[in-house]
Amino acid sequence: MAQKLDEPQDRGDFFKMLGTLVAGFVAEKIEDSVTAVGPKLLRPPGALDELAFLTTCTRCDKCIQACPENSILKASAGTGLSLGTPYILPRSMPCFLCTELPCVKSCPEGALVWPKRKLGEVVVEGPRAVHLGLAVVKEALCLTFPEPDRPAQACRVCVDRCPFPDEAIRLVPAAEGQPPHPVVVEDVCTGCGLCVFGCPTLDPAIIVEPRR
Repeated sequence: MAQKLDEPQDRGDFFKMLGTLVAGFVAEKIEDSVTAVGPKLLRPPGALDELAFLTTCTRCDKCIQACPENSILKASAGTGLSLGTPYILPRSMPCFLCTELPCVKSCPEGALVWPKRKLGEVVVEGPRAVHLGLAVVKEALCLTFPEPDRPAQACRVCVDRCPFPDEAIRLVPAAEGQPPHPVVVEDVCTGCGLCVFGCPTLDPAIIVEPRR
């Protein structure tokens, strides 16, 4: 059983514990510094955490070539340490969550791995387990919210485009006389960006915040 900090322990144990704490803190700070260089990019399905991804990805382009929808792009100049790495720009072309995830299977170095995660009490894998990031509704741009220059109007495009409609994103009742608003369910959202791609507003009223 783990000792409490105020329980007696020998000098060696104390410095071991201190060393572990310091190493963890330093590692976290290094990761934050490295991943903060350049823009936050939406990675393909199954990507490792950003620091591990940057150091594992060989920039071989095999995932880009394997994508049947041409959704995966290659980061160009101005992206810092991400130069040459694959990413997705959902407003241009989202991830379509292919059943076999060919991008993952094409990766020779393990920078992309077959996704698996827990949803509630159930462990899911494959497309359902993909977690590129989290969709976020921008209320000031969303048609279902009234603005000084326009009334609210009904819209459910983001829900209809979602691969898991009424699960990952759903409409919830609004004030009387107002249309229902879209709400993202954080645990279920895959971050695929299909909602962003389909959003009818000039500037998308829903975006995907990349996972870091």
